[in-house]
This record gives sequence, C-alpha cells and structure tokens, in this order.
Amino acid sequence: MRTFLATFLVVIAGSLILWVSTDEGRAFTAEEARRLEIRETPRPVPDWHLQNQDAETFRIQDWHGHFIVVDFIYTSCPDVCLILSGNLKTLQKDFSTEEKSDKLRFLSISFDPEKDTPQRLKEHLSHFSADFRYWMAARPINPSQKKAILDFFKVIVIPDEYGGYTHSAGYHIINPDGKLVAIFGIEQTAELHTYLNQVLKEKENVSKS
Repeated sequence: MRTFLATFLVVIAGSLILWVSTDEGRAFTAEEARRLEIRETPRPVPDWHLQNQDAETFRIQDWHGHFIVVDFIYTSCPDVCLILSGNLKTLQKDFSTEEKSDKLRFLSISFDPEKDTPQRLKEHLSHFSADFRYWMAARPINPSQKKAILDFFKVIVIPDEYGGYTHSAGYHIINPDGKLVAIFGIEQTAELHTYLNQVLKEKENVSKS
C-alpha cells in the first residue's frame, strides 16, 4: 500500500511539473512555446538597419503598414532554406493579385552575413523568381546586430561540421503596426496561407469602411 501511495504521489508531482513547465499543457516543445508566447503577447520589432540584395540600407520600419512574412536563411543551405524559400515563392504567386500583394511583403534575413553578400542574396531571390518589389533578402550589418535579431526572434542557429548550420525553420509574421504577432513552422504552410488570407481580408475591409 505504501509503495502504491508513493508511486501515486510521484506521478501526481510529475504531472504537475509537466503542466507548469509546458504552459498548462499547451506547449510541449520549446518551439511550440515560442509560437504560443508570440500569439498571446505580440512584441514590437526593433527598427534594425539591414543591407539588402541591392547593397542598400533597409529598415523594417520602411514596410510598416504591410504584413511582413520573415524567414531566416543562408544561401549555401542545401535543404531547409530551399524549402522555406520555395514556400515563399508559392505564397508570392498565390497572393499576386494587386489588392493582396500591395498589403503583403516577404523578408528573408541571412544569418551568415560574412558569406551572403548582396550579390549572393540577389542570386538566391532570382532563383525563386522573387518580385523584388515585394520580396527582399537582407543581412545584418554587424555581429552584434545579428545576435540581437536572432535573440529577438528566438531563432536557434548552430554551426555544423560541414561549414553550414542547423537552425530553426519557420515564418514570422509582423503586422502593419510593426509587431511580431505569429510564428508558423515550416510544416504549417496551409495554416499560414489561411492566416494570411484572413488578416489581409480584414485589412481590406477596414480600408473600405
């Protein structure tokens, strides 16, 4: 009986710890917790100055008034980044009507700025038939800014033994007020598409009213 009671108490204690540590059972991984946190507590995005594919200075604030889909890449990536950019290519096509494309922007930020020169960023975008009016690639201008950006978005980047990186893969949504409001995983492209349809329609209705 004592053994049963002790086991029961251990199970209850473990369940309580799991409940608290997973945000009352809603987040079972660090990535899910990150997405949930942003949905519940949107955060203003700092106005960093980046260098884009034309070697021009770009400020995120320049795109205030639009929804921005942000992903993080490095141009020599052989796998995940290609999927990320391929999905953005599809989104660009799906939202290519004038009334939607004018409200939506795509921003690919490189976390390998030493190698990802403006020319390489431009070649990457060109490979995916990017419309440069609505889709930009950019890199941080110094190491401290790179760290600040990755820390803000809570993107994990780990160098691998082959000169590449293991990294977080997802889409970060900045609203027209300049706040990070949602994060979608690379496996959530259908949900991302539905979300963008909804928010763009809501923005259009507000503009008409």
